[in-house]
Amino acid sequence: MREQSHSFILDRAEFVSSAPLDRPVQQPFDSLPDFADRPTARDGPRPEQKLIWVSLMIAAAMALILWPSASLSYARRGLWVLFLVVSVIRAIAVFLSTTPPQTILSRRNRGRLPIYSIIVPLYKEANMVKQMVQNLQALNYPKKALDVIFAIEADDSQTLHALTRQRLPGWMRIIIAPPGSPQTKPRACNVALDQAVGSLVVIFDAEDRPHPDQLMEAANRFMAADEQLACLQAPLRILPGKGFWCRQFALEYAAHFETFLPALAKVGSAVPLGGTSNHLRVEALRQLGGWDPYNVTEDADLGFRLASAGFRTEMLTLPTWETPTARFSVWLPQRSRWLKGYMQTLIVWTKCHSRLSIANQASLWLTLGVSVLSALIHGPIALLLLVQSILAVCGWGPFISATGLVLVATAWTSAILSMTVGAKRAGIDLRASDLALAVIYWPLATLAAGRAVYQLLFKPYYWDKTPHKPEPLRTAP
Repeated sequence: MREQSHSFILDRAEFVSSAPLDRPVQQPFDSLPDFADRPTARDGPRPEQKLIWVSLMIAAAMALILWPSASLSYARRGLWVLFLVVSVIRAIAVFLSTTPPQTILSRRNRGRLPIYSIIVPLYKEANMVKQMVQNLQALNYPKKALDVIFAIEADDSQTLHALTRQRLPGWMRIIIAPPGSPQTKPRACNVALDQAVGSLVVIFDAEDRPHPDQLMEAANRFMAADEQLACLQAPLRILPGKGFWCRQFALEYAAHFETFLPALAKVGSAVPLGGTSNHLRVEALRQLGGWDPYNVTEDADLGFRLASAGFRTEMLTLPTWETPTARFSVWLPQRSRWLKGYMQTLIVWTKCHSRLSIANQASLWLTLGVSVLSALIHGPIALLLLVQSILAVCGWGPFISATGLVLVATAWTSAILSMTVGAKRAGIDLRASDLALAVIYWPLATLAAGRAVYQLLFKPYYWDKTPHKPEPLRTAP
């Protein structure tokens, strides 16, 4: 492994090479610490976890058979209470997540900036290479202090050829991950981490356009903070586009990255990281053993591993822009992978719950747990309310109760508040039609949840690749 440099210098350009490796590098973790008890999604649920889940399902089925009316009544009340609690918490998060003042970027300190490693995992994304290289070249960070690593797979000759045709500058290099399983993004990132020379590292995806000053803000924040600040997450912003999927996806990101995650960071709780633009201290990341290559949302898992080790995560102010998901055929596998990864992370951290404080356990369930549960039940609840309303209008049954209407209104108000504030901070031109159409968008997550459960059982480490197309993105609202 290359010797890591922690000194704040700018006069070393020889640590990178534009020439691709002619052979695969070593397997990940060969030179990283070996943690025998490192939590990983590879092991799956423990026997006692399986027993508890099977017992609960059998008990629920028997209750429905023996006492159908009472069981449904209690289930409905429990769901209403859950909706109410989550709605109130999300509303509180909006008020907690006041936007902090932007960090002043001191140009006088540029001569003492740390070397920054940028890992860009690519797989079958030859069409995105030119745009990605241009976006990296636009970063306002001294190029001699940059160590850009394109991590590609051994069977991806098209992306390799696209990279070599770009005539990469000396501060960009290519690393080829060795053939092996699982073939996932976190595994490729671990290979690159083993070769990184910076004291700071950030992950960018092929479609990302980070704000040109984002690295400067992160470096200044790290330099001014103690060593316990191990991660800075940049807000991810989706340009809304014109279609239903683009706009709903953008609003969902805005609510998540502009209100909920900043609130978690502000109260010092664990933050489930986004899949990109998380800036990390290399020493802390290597201490944790890198990313879990068996978890398909290695980012969310890493957020809780950082918290379990006593590290702190905060939010940046300068964002990364991404291209929107424009079609259902692209949205469904991507959302399924996220939900499957959330399930994997929940399994890991319910086994290792003693490593998390009570506050961080609450964060685990209020973020990943609620996301999985709401995805599983949103569709059935929406269908039930629709059928009940139609029957009531036709005079064939009672309408939804007053209590149910109040709870639905509370949940809806909380969602509108979160999306409205998030959209304003993200620079999205919010429309009334966007808020109205959200009631159609949310229940569709149940389709993704069903697919995620199937894959968790039969293809737990399969990585649903999200295709992207290059397109011009604005860099400021």
